Amino acid sequence: MKPVRRQIRLTFPATGESVLAEMLDDEAPGVSKHVWDILPVEGKVIHGMYSGAEVFLMLERPQPAPKENLVQLPLPGELLYFYDESVGAVGSRKPVAELVLVYGRGVMLRAHEGVPTHCSLFARIPGDWKYDWPAFAQACRRARWDGPQVMRIERVDPKQL
Repeated sequence: MKPVRRQIRLTFPATGESVLAEMLDDEAPGVSKHVWDILPVEGKVIHGMYSGAEVFLMLERPQPAPKENLVQLPLPGELLYFYDESVGAVGSRKPVAELVLVYGRGVMLRAHEGVPTHCSLFARIPGDWKYDWPAFAQACRRARWDGPQVMRIERVDPKQL
């Protein structure tokens, strides 16, 4: 039987596209709690340069989270937590944390210089990206062609559903 899961809402406020995602508390309890505790967040999502059909929102106060439920080949609709303490030869020279959303197929997670990396899978948008949430996927793609787009990620109160 499928567990009852907490939900989060991802919204592009300027254009109104929105989806609900289910938190994977049973699969990644530590990272799910970490993300839940920092919500709501709002900022510009940037389209990935190295990985493919993914957008990410950089967090203002990067903090490490448990490395749980790690993936390198995520599926469309999966939400991931990425943390890099930035001690390598390239990068920002300061810690970085991102909430990553995969919105299409063929994504292979890569960091600076195309180095393969892993992220913690903590939530999933139910359904099929082509049929159940195509407008939201297209809104994500706009970040590639039109530049960064503002996205809000917030907790959903079960009483509001």
